[in-house]
Amino acid sequence: MTRFSDNSFTTAAKDAGRRLDQVLTDKAGLSRRRIRRAIDDGGVYVNRRRCRKAGLICKAGAKLRLVILEDEYLMPLSEEQVLWQQDDLVLINKYAGQYAQEALHRSRGTIPAELAVLIGLTPEQARQLRPVHRLDRGTSGLMLLCWRPELLNHFQINWRECVAKEYLAVISPAPAWQRQRIRLPIGAARDAAGRYAVDKEGGRACDTVAEVLETRQGRALLRLTPHTGRTHQLRVHLAHAGRPILGDKRYGGARHVRMMLHAHRLCVHPPALPRKMDWQVEPDEETWTW
Repeated sequence: MTRFSDNSFTTAAKDAGRRLDQVLTDKAGLSRRRIRRAIDDGGVYVNRRRCRKAGLICKAGAKLRLVILEDEYLMPLSEEQVLWQQDDLVLINKYAGQYAQEALHRSRGTIPAELAVLIGLTPEQARQLRPVHRLDRGTSGLMLLCWRPELLNHFQINWRECVAKEYLAVISPAPAWQRQRIRLPIGAARDAAGRYAVDKEGGRACDTVAEVLETRQGRALLRLTPHTGRTHQLRVHLAHAGRPILGDKRYGGARHVRMMLHAHRLCVHPPALPRKMDWQVEPDEETWTW
């Protein structure tokens, strides 16, 4: 069981001139070693900016934030996950459990940070490395990254017209329908548990096509085609339909070894890329069990 904590402090006059790790050790009631690890991971902020200097000298009135997720297992990025690389682009097969980007409590141990080392990017390229599109931590599959801002902007401009994606998902219980088009708007705000929800009055338009590929013991394997790209769109649409993704605890899915959502296919057309590219990757057999 992981334990998440998010605490804020304001430095007092007596804290002025002391090191950041010393001040946080006193205020948070944690060991200095644990505070230094949190700073190294990227979970400490000073005046709303991430700070990685344990020896930073504090001033009175500074706003400190300490974000920690205990007992967290980080799955390292491996060479076999790099599927394609060209110029300033790289395609990977993300595993479930890997961070696609920086999280509130960490910048180290994420795919961009590890990929930059794995493929030998310069420090400047590493600072610019970003996902072209993002996958939730529990989702596996194809993810494209870029380290040239102009190219990233080009992709974002052309993404909707030039990119097609397909996902695989296992839901429970199995639906009565074989194919369903879900056109339900999703609100822009999350609730306290980090969930988005269908908002028919003020939500943003969302469009998902779901097709049943196979059923087993009351569960169904779906092929999902999102025609819009809202955050958590597939998870929200299926949960709202009473068919949450297996392992998606946030949206009411039954407990499972992982969240059963996989980015199976990515097809990119010109002008996003000079020529059409169409990739597919199957889920990991060890974890994709249902």
